[in-house]
Amino acid sequence: MLEQLQEKKGKVVWMASYPKSGNTWFRCFLAAMLTGKVNINHINTDGIFSSRHVFDQVTDVDSRLLTEEEVKLRMADVYRYHLKFSPKMEFTKVHDAYTYDLDGQPIFPTDVTHKVIYLVRNPLDVVASFANHNSSTIDQTIRLMNKPNGYLARQKNGLNINNQLPQLMFDWSGHVRSWLDQKNVDVILMRYEDTKKDPVGNFHRALSEAGLKVTKKRVKEAVALAKFDRLKKLEEEVGFREKNIAVKAFFRSGKSGGYKDELTSDQIKTVQKNHRRTMKRLGYL
Repeated sequence: MLEQLQEKKGKVVWMASYPKSGNTWFRCFLAAMLTGKVNINHINTDGIFSSRHVFDQVTDVDSRLLTEEEVKLRMADVYRYHLKFSPKMEFTKVHDAYTYDLDGQPIFPTDVTHKVIYLVRNPLDVVASFANHNSSTIDQTIRLMNKPNGYLARQKNGLNINNQLPQLMFDWSGHVRSWLDQKNVDVILMRYEDTKKDPVGNFHRALSEAGLKVTKKRVKEAVALAKFDRLKKLEEEVGFREKNIAVKAFFRSGKSGGYKDELTSDQIKTVQKNHRRTMKRLGYL
């Protein structure tokens, strides 16, 4: 697989998702495919699009001195330059919605994008998982997921010192539509629920649609290394640096339909009302 990625160097596959939709699981699977092992604190993929380190390293500018729009105007060129020196096609995590800069250009450079793998999960299950991740309540998270201008890593009082750049996500439905409805780059859709039922088939399909030739036997071996229970056990043993320090665990249950035991009927109705059209589109109603 690494040889195939080397042949496609200079390109990137964006692994895009709203938070808590299976991105970390997919990254662990890819690490297992590439290296035959999974180290959850050193996942062998290619970082996150919002990395301040990548921006500062490429531009030789302290991005803390720039406005959010000044950063966005440079993001596409940052990744074009970064990929020139990469020895292989990269798989880069994304939580941003598919958005445009002040010049009307997409912040994700189309010319160096190979494919997008868009990972989506029933928002009813996202709610409880995201609430845990943020150490917040279910109701607070439902409100966050319904904000048309929802952000990650945007700090109060104009501070700009996180290790990640601010990420505009819209609301949950807006995030989904931003990626699925744009016409600039090809999207491979992966529903979390389908992948839970048939991880080998769905991971194999995603890599095949990304133009990589891999055997189902190899995929099956990588899936075993990245099983949820195994990742959870690794976190218990060595910790996980992506976990919020205020919560007990990053890897909770990984279930589909777990919301039935965690959300009230009123909370379920609120989520369905807020996102009915997109949930119906994706088969979640």
